[in-house]
Amino acid sequence: MTDNKRTDEEYFFESKRFREEVLTMADELKDNPMRFTITNIITMDVEITKSDLKTIVSKNTQDNRFNAFKNKLAQDIRGFIEKSTYEGWREVIPGKHPETAYFAYFSRELGEKAYLCIRKIKNTGLFKPYAIIDQKTFDAEIQNLRK
Repeated sequence: MTDNKRTDEEYFFESKRFREEVLTMADELKDNPMRFTITNIITMDVEITKSDLKTIVSKNTQDNRFNAFKNKLAQDIRGFIEKSTYEGWREVIPGKHPETAYFAYFSRELGEKAYLCIRKIKNTGLFKPYAIIDQKTFDAEIQNLRK
C-alpha cells in the first residue's frame, strides 16, 4: 500500500495474529501463573493465568483496529499497568461476578486510549486482569467510578 493506511481487513488479520501470540504466551502460564506486586496509586498483588489472557483476547469490539491494538497490549499486562494512569474503581453490578470485590481501571494512551479493567478477587485478595476496553465501553461504565 502506498498511502500507509491499513484496511479493516488488514486490522482483522493483525488482530487474529496478535491473539494467537497471546494464546501461545498463555499456554506457558497453564500450570504456572504469572504473579507480581505493583503499585500504581493502589498496591496490587496481580495474578495472570492462561484463562485471564484468553478472556481478554476473546472480548472483541466491532472495531478491528482496536481489537488488534487490544490484543497487542495484552502481551504485556504488567507493562500496561506500570505505564498507565489509574482512573478509579467501581463496585460490581449486583448479581454479576460474585467472586469479585470490585473493578479497578487503568488507562494508556498510545495513539488512542485503552483501559485495562482489573478485578479484585474476594477470597484471595489478588487482582486479575479482565478486559482491555475502548473509550466507548469505558464511558458506558464510568457513571459509578470512584477515585
